[in-house]
Amino acid sequence: MHKDYLKNFHALFYQELFSLIKNNSSLYSIKHYKKEQIIALSGDDCPHVGIVLDGVISIEQIHSDGSKNIINTLKQYDIFGEILIFSDQSTYPYDIIASKNCEILFITKQNLLKIFKEDIDFLDKFLYHISISYMNLNQLIKLKSQKTIIHKLAYFLLNYAHISKNNLNCKIESKTKLAQLMGVERQSLIRELNHLRDSDILTYDRHFIYVKDLDYFKGLI
Repeated sequence: MHKDYLKNFHALFYQELFSLIKNNSSLYSIKHYKKEQIIALSGDDCPHVGIVLDGVISIEQIHSDGSKNIINTLKQYDIFGEILIFSDQSTYPYDIIASKNCEILFITKQNLLKIFKEDIDFLDKFLYHISISYMNLNQLIKLKSQKTIIHKLAYFLLNYAHISKNNLNCKIESKTKLAQLMGVERQSLIRELNHLRDSDILTYDRHFIYVKDLDYFKGLI
C-alpha cells in the first residue's frame, strides 16, 4: 500500500481511537523514551498495542556477531504490537529501540476489547489495519528473500518506492538505512549502486536514487 495513504490512515485511526479514550485515562498510558533507549527486547511479552505519537522507533534484529538488521522504522502514528497481542505467542520477535526521543501511547488488549464492544465500526477499522500490517509484513519478507542485492534493490524501487514512468526519483533517508532494510552490507550496496551508475541504469546522491532505465528493474522482478 502507498506510504502516504497508510500514513493518513494511521493518523485518522489514532484520532478516532483517542476520541474514544481521552475522557478515560485508565484505558491507556503514555510513556517517553530517550534516544537509544530500549522499548522492548526480543522475547518480552507484548501486552499492549503501541502508537508512536512523536519521534522514531526502529524494530531491529540483533545477530550473534553483534551486527543488526533494521526490520522496520516507525514514525508518528505508526502502530506496533497489534498482531502480537491477539496471538497465542504474544512475545516480541525483535528488539524495539527508540531511534530518537519519542512518545508512545500504549493500550492493552483488554481495553481494546472494551472499545470494540462499544464501537463495532472502530473494530472494523482495526481489522482493516491488521490486514494492511500483514500485507506489509509479507512485502518486507519478499524484499529480504530476494537472492541478490540487485534483485533486492529492484524490489525496493518498484514495490516500496513505487518507481514508475511518472515518478523515477526515489528519496532515501540514507544508504545505511536502505542497506539495513534490505539486510545487506552498506559497502556491498554502494558497490552495486556504482555498477548500475556506470552502466547508465541509475544515478544517485546522498538522499535520492534517480532511475534512468526502468525496464531493467522491471525485468528483474
